[in-house]
Amino acid sequence: MASNFSNQRTKNPKTRRRKPSRQQRARQIDRSVWLFVLLVRASICGLGASAIAGTAMSIVNPPKAPLSIDIAPPPKPLPIPIDNLQQTTASIELTDRLQAAIKTKLKLDPSYIFVNSDSGEYSQLGADRVLPAASTIKLPILIALFQDVDLGKVKLSEQLTIDQKSIVGGSGDLQEQKPGTQVSILVAATKAIAISDNTATNLLIRRLGGASALNQRFRNWGLQMTAINRPLPDLEGKNVTTARELARLMRSIDPTTQQSPSSKIVSDAARTQMLNMMSNTYRNTMLPQGLGAGAKIAHKTGDIGSLIADVGSIELPSGKKYIAAVLVNRPYNDPTGPELVRTMSKIAYEYFRTPTPKISPGVPKRE
Repeated sequence: MASNFSNQRTKNPKTRRRKPSRQQRARQIDRSVWLFVLLVRASICGLGASAIAGTAMSIVNPPKAPLSIDIAPPPKPLPIPIDNLQQTTASIELTDRLQAAIKTKLKLDPSYIFVNSDSGEYSQLGADRVLPAASTIKLPILIALFQDVDLGKVKLSEQLTIDQKSIVGGSGDLQEQKPGTQVSILVAATKAIAISDNTATNLLIRRLGGASALNQRFRNWGLQMTAINRPLPDLEGKNVTTARELARLMRSIDPTTQQSPSSKIVSDAARTQMLNMMSNTYRNTMLPQGLGAGAKIAHKTGDIGSLIADVGSIELPSGKKYIAAVLVNRPYNDPTGPELVRTMSKIAYEYFRTPTPKISPGVPKRE
């Protein structure tokens, strides 16, 4: 029975299944591939439509950003105007007087600039020479500090902790404090200027972000040469500046400087406080010694033995002002260095305090 059934199944054409030919199989595969590609294309079109719809919805109804990342960028430091010295006319007479004094001190190599704040009349020699800044580097540090006070980034009442790394020798008395002692920023700034405290200055440099951050700020101000290259005291003269840049710094905080509120490097209140500090500088053996009775000066000195410096804003008894910046290379601790600065200061004071002769209208000038 089994064999008969098998024979019948084989012989019956209706029950026999034919295998598809090779061409038929190829056509079936082509149809499957075509259907698969069609499905993929449909999916891509669907995703694209969804993306377009999602973008449209986000434009119509944008999502709200988390409040935690909505932080305004901090204000940028304002620049010192490049032309704030307002040098208008070089004074031949003042230059001749100063040069005559310099020729009597052959061992000394001075660089200086004197500028009348009102008329712009000036005299200069090597004002763009890059020289050791000594402690005059504390002037731009002071300005940077009060700029941050204005911006609310620093408070003068904030306490700084003296650590072993910040304690250094040279000028100042904070070096006598034990590590862990705290001092306010106001006290540190006052000591850095009044008694040229090196430990206080190092604390301020660290609080303001370090030397690199301060140097970048100096560049933002427009200063090209002034730089802090090592902590205080800098007896090797690695920290540098120029007479002109010191004068520009001094001029930038002079109350007589004509500046719009948007271009002031610091507020009027900050200016007043800085000038008060600089008016109480302990060392007054250079520029102040050349001034007459009734004159006022706000200044910052520097001395690393081989170089001395003094930069200041001088107010005459008449109320007029001029800016002075003097740096002198000298044999180590040579006393003729301060003597020359005093002499130059006196010459500039006598020259600027003398009223400029004026010719009345209608009166012919004598030949």
